[in-house]
Amino acid sequence: MTRTNALETADAIPHPRGLLRRGMIWVGVSCCTILVFVIALAVTMPASALRTFVNLPPQISTLNGTIWRGGATLQGGYSVQWQTRLGALLLARISADVTLVGADSQINASLQASPWTIALRDLTGRAGPGLLALAPGLPVTGCTSRAVLDVAQLRFGRGAASADGTIGIDAGNCTDLAGAGIPVPAMTLTLHSIENDAVADLSSAGSPLAQLIVSGDRRLLIRVEPAGAVLVPGMPNTGPIIIEYPF
Repeated sequence: MTRTNALETADAIPHPRGLLRRGMIWVGVSCCTILVFVIALAVTMPASALRTFVNLPPQISTLNGTIWRGGATLQGGYSVQWQTRLGALLLARISADVTLVGADSQINASLQASPWTIALRDLTGRAGPGLLALAPGLPVTGCTSRAVLDVAQLRFGRGAASADGTIGIDAGNCTDLAGAGIPVPAMTLTLHSIENDAVADLSSAGSPLAQLIVSGDRRLLIRVEPAGAVLVPGMPNTGPIIIEYPF
């Protein structure tokens, strides 16, 4: 091979830096294309498609709108509306403003979720007694108490849970499954954190009724005091009851 042909062959071989630059450009263009596709999917995919990917609870009657901006109709005349912030997708997160409304309720919150953390922030509003009817298996019906929510955050991530805020519950009445009336005192649910655990303390007039802990190692612990057990039909009230559920 002549010297000239050797030089021409060398020039024809791409330089490693050039290959790296081309590879980086290709990866960048591919990522942008995928991101645009995901955003377009979120904007245009109907909310009803969620039934294909998620087992929705039976309390949800219908879905409407899109995944980006849509809503759900719940039993009892309640509805949930959401609007997703598309900019959060750039950081691999989902961020949405969520509102629950009904004849006796209006609750606003900001939902944030990522592969590592899920959180509700700025959870405020009022919750009427009709919302209790959406919870299955309760030993009481016909409750009249209302709640006022002022919660800064509820957060659960890898190895840690946290909470901050208060929920005030008005005095009222409930009926047990046998038809007997149960007076419900005014109560306060105080949310706070201890190390890696989220804690909710339920009290009435300064006396503890129950405590709920969501631990960072994925355990739900419930402690019911005798004064709190009186409010739950069929629960023994001779001493504190401690229940633990792993999840």
